[in-house]
Amino acid sequence: MANEWILEVLADLTTFAEKNDLHALERQLVLAKQVAELDISANHGMSPHSTGQGIGHVGLLHRATAEG
Repeated sequence: MANEWILEVLADLTTFAEKNDLHALERQLVLAKQVAELDISANHGMSPHSTGQGIGHVGLLHRATAEG
């Protein structure tokens, strides 16, 4: 639970990017938040699948963001 603060920081940064029309940054921050959620859940002994997001899902998002 000690690392969950980063999720709030990433959410705040995402809101900032959205409000300032920084669309590429916003997409990357959404991805970063998903990766952080995976890492945090893994550190708590939870399966990434129990959060509804697997590595394959993040990989697809990463590729779409890089291409877009």
